[in-house]
Amino acid sequence: MMRPYRRPTPPPHWHPAGRYPAIRTVLGITFGTSFALSLDHLYGNGYTIDGYGNDMVYLRNVTQLNYLWPDATLFYGPGGLTGSEFFYSTSVYDPSRYNYVYRDLVRAYGPPATMTYPNGGYMATWFTNGNGYIRLQFGRGESYGGSSRFYTSLSFGN
Repeated sequence: MMRPYRRPTPPPHWHPAGRYPAIRTVLGITFGTSFALSLDHLYGNGYTIDGYGNDMVYLRNVTQLNYLWPDATLFYGPGGLTGSEFFYSTSVYDPSRYNYVYRDLVRAYGPPATMTYPNGGYMATWFTNGNGYIRLQFGRGESYGGSSRFYTSLSFGN
């Protein structure tokens, strides 16, 4: 399920705690790296590129935070790599992946800066030093064929 890339913004008056590390890379690619250099890095490091175009690179079966994500997308703007999304979906309601990743993120970054419940799902967002963010979401979506799916998505950006 492809959604447009939108960078979340911190809540008013929010300031990162000093212990939260900055997020500067994803899959070994530094934020701001050009599209062409990113493709070279991905090909050179054995990633499965499903396609690319329109300032996006689509990947298959990528490991992030010690979990295998069947689909991933890297997003680019005029300044290079700006964000990423790792995506897992299933036909049955199963928030266990969300819960495991959430637990790991709380251990690393503390409680999320924002927690919302869109459409009966869950969405947690952390902001870090250096303008970075992490967003974890679980919810219901629709496949291209119209059937109902449940998904967990993990996004990193700067």
